[in-house]
Amino acid sequence: MTTLLDTVKADVCNFLRENEKLLFNERDLQMNLAVYLKEQKHYDRVEVEYYLPTEMLPEYKKLVTRNERLYLDIVVAKEGKYLPIELKYKTKEVAVAMERFGEPFSEAGEGAAGALKSHGAQDLGRYDFWKDVKRLELVKSRFGNVAGGLAVFLTNDTTYKAKPKGLIENFSMAEGEPLPMEKHWSDATRPTAEGRPDFEVSKEYELRWQERQIGGIGFHYCVLAV
Repeated sequence: MTTLLDTVKADVCNFLRENEKLLFNERDLQMNLAVYLKEQKHYDRVEVEYYLPTEMLPEYKKLVTRNERLYLDIVVAKEGKYLPIELKYKTKEVAVAMERFGEPFSEAGEGAAGALKSHGAQDLGRYDFWKDVKRLELVKSRFGNVAGGLAVFLTNDTTYKAKPKGLIENFSMAEGEPLPMEKHWSDATRPTAEGRPDFEVSKEYELRWQERQIGGIGFHYCVLAV
């Protein structure tokens, strides 16, 4: 029997595989994916920025150091079941040719800023991805009507596929091996770890990366079911 998780994962993977539009930032990804999911007509509702009071998720409050309002990027609902999707879109800078208001424009040239900006800080990108996974685990365990979750990571930065060493080795996103449950900084006194508590996920997840080209730019993505 096909589950809600199966259906949503298939739709998300199809979007990532078929989309030909260059997405400029994470909000762009969020809105385009939400529209795509609605167009499939597989769901009763598709909501973005789904508000969840942190008081309903006390374990999550241990992962934040201030009063933080919690919004899930996308939540789909079908016949009383729900499935949240958390998104991360981390890029390195690229200048592109595009059309704006019907006029062609190229960012190439000295001093041009790329439409895809450089996020850098891959250590924080890895931490935030695994924090998304932990958040989805907590939501799934807290709410009986939640049928699972998906953590989606899209990037044109191949650094994320490499196995890191040192401070962030436990936050690896490398393919092909069980990844540690303990998401701990190797040295919690370092400035990077400040305000970002250690945590554990429920199992040794394995990631699988897929590749594709959009507008001549190479992208990599993974979709992790929780």
